[in-house]
Amino acid sequence: MLNAIIFGIVLGVVSGLTPGIHTNTFAAFILSYSVVLSKYFSPEELAVIIFVNAIVHTFLDILPSMFLGIPDEDTAIAILPAHELVLDGRGIVATSISAYSSLLSFLISLPIFMLFLLVLSGLKSSLTMITPILLIGVSIAIIVSERGEIFGGSLSAWRKRTLAGVIFIISGLLGLYSFGDDEILLPLLTGLFSSPTLLTSMLGNSSVPRQKILLEIPKFKDVLSGTFAGALVSLFPGISSGIATVIASNHLKDRERIVAAISSANTANALLCFAVLFSIHKVRSGAADAFIKIGGSIGLHIFLMVGLISALAATLLTIAFGTLAGKIVPKINQTKLSASILTLLVTFIYLLTGAFGLFVFSLATIVGLLAVVFNVRRITCMGCLILPAILLYL
Repeated sequence: MLNAIIFGIVLGVVSGLTPGIHTNTFAAFILSYSVVLSKYFSPEELAVIIFVNAIVHTFLDILPSMFLGIPDEDTAIAILPAHELVLDGRGIVATSISAYSSLLSFLISLPIFMLFLLVLSGLKSSLTMITPILLIGVSIAIIVSERGEIFGGSLSAWRKRTLAGVIFIISGLLGLYSFGDDEILLPLLTGLFSSPTLLTSMLGNSSVPRQKILLEIPKFKDVLSGTFAGALVSLFPGISSGIATVIASNHLKDRERIVAAISSANTANALLCFAVLFSIHKVRSGAADAFIKIGGSIGLHIFLMVGLISALAATLLTIAFGTLAGKIVPKINQTKLSASILTLLVTFIYLLTGAFGLFVFSLATIVGLLAVVFNVRRITCMGCLILPAILLYL
């Protein structure tokens, strides 16, 4: 069992630190090659690997967003506040906030996990009916939460909300146009969230200062709100953890608090998707799907103990890798780094998704830049995930 835990942690580190690789990627790989892997691991151990990978990934996937401005679905809206913290010399501080938030979220989620096992069976039929109502409510909250300029006049707020609504809808239509291939998420999210940040960094000729080697504990209420957002989203079909991060961070302005809430939501959602699987036998993530198909049977106490070991190890690894990145990145010319990352992303997108992926990336970049030009919060671009989900259920 120890070998399986270590292997799962290694996969979680690789998927968390590598743009374009999600836990679902390794889960699908393990499922596809389970016959070969069964020579080295039992079905129970393969299930453990999938679970550990899913948990560890949620700790480390903030680092590419923070230091390089490269998104995945779970951390896309964290790019701007996290990257700004790096530019303020607080990247290592943000790393510690994220790591501790994920760990606290895991611990808070344990009693929620047990509660789900006890009560979810009676709510099974109601969840699908409520899904579109929840998504519409989230959409309205995102748009209405826009505030006008301080000296913009009485109509300033509604002008911003109108612009936010337009960008939300355009992002959603782009998401509809893009879906059909899971890999198209990379060019879509990279264009909406990453390339505007990288282009702004290049044009602004910004430099990354020396990072303060400080660790900071997150505010408990931010961890709590993120955990409950992750728990809420894990209940509903068709709602991704990316939407959990929207719910968790929509009401926040402080950058450290946004990082804490997003990290908490991400980890809670990853864990509680398995509670939903165990209680009502419904799949809410690719990792949970592979877990059940692999056929391993794990006792609940062993399952949760493995998760706790993984979370503790991931906390230390996140701080270690974040500290290392904090020492290396300031030594690199930021303009050249941003240009190199953008070139690498474009190449990566083309190799994975071809000309269509590049076309989606170009359109998404234009939409992302519109949000920057009109000073609309980038969270509005999460319409790319929310609007398709609403239309699916309606």
